[in-house]
Amino acid sequence: MTGGAIDLNIKRKKTIAFYLPDECWESVFKFLNVVDDDGNNQRNLEPLSLISKQFLSITNRLIFSLTVSDPAHPPLRHLFHRFTSLASLDLSHYKGDLNKLINKISCFPLKLTSLNLSNHLTIPTNGLQAFSQNITTLTSLTCSHMGNLRSSDLTLIADCFPLLEELDLSKPSVLLIYPIIYPNRMLNGIETLSLSLAKLRKVNLTFHIYMNDQSLLNLFKNLKHLEEAIILRCDEITNAGVASALRERPTLRSLSFTTMDENNVRILIL
Repeated sequence: MTGGAIDLNIKRKKTIAFYLPDECWESVFKFLNVVDDDGNNQRNLEPLSLISKQFLSITNRLIFSLTVSDPAHPPLRHLFHRFTSLASLDLSHYKGDLNKLINKISCFPLKLTSLNLSNHLTIPTNGLQAFSQNITTLTSLTCSHMGNLRSSDLTLIADCFPLLEELDLSKPSVLLIYPIIYPNRMLNGIETLSLSLAKLRKVNLTFHIYMNDQSLLNLFKNLKHLEEAIILRCDEITNAGVASALRERPTLRSLSFTTMDENNVRILIL
């Protein structure tokens, strides 16, 4: 009896000796984890999450980005309850009703800082309005390769997300000619953005073919914290226009551009 009790106590002590609190395991997982080029770390953590319920709970807290592409995804309540540290949401490959999805997302108490809506036909106006009313922490918005980008979309972004620090509106579809027919409206939209997004540090306006020297000058003058600008294939902008705009923005660190004077991409690291 006595010997058995001693053996049992020894086993318990060994179990306690190998126990590590969640905070320690979390530090270990952070050290082992490698984030890919898209900011995704979920695949790296999946093997660890299969080991035990404790590890599953810890790895769930280390998932900061989520991609939703299938309309038949698990219920949003389940996803957001599981991944409590989400900061980035990628909807660029979502195949369903984007407005409806974003409206649902806006009902959850999320603290997202990054949202990717690229590769869709239109900006989800109703969804973004609901989203911005309940999620006010967004600092990065990507709307690249949008099929139809209008001046009203630019105004919407300016109204909904005044705290943006990064904005990517690059490569709107060249098949739609709205910017060509209504260049003044688009220029007004860009000016509205530049006057409203006081914290913007990075902007990508590649293929915004209506941009000209004056619009670039206004952009650099109004965005007082701008550090990086990408304005490729904006052929109405000249070298002289770039030089003039640069004098308005001493905080700029990087500028990538092509002009009507020169077709080669030029990158200035300032």
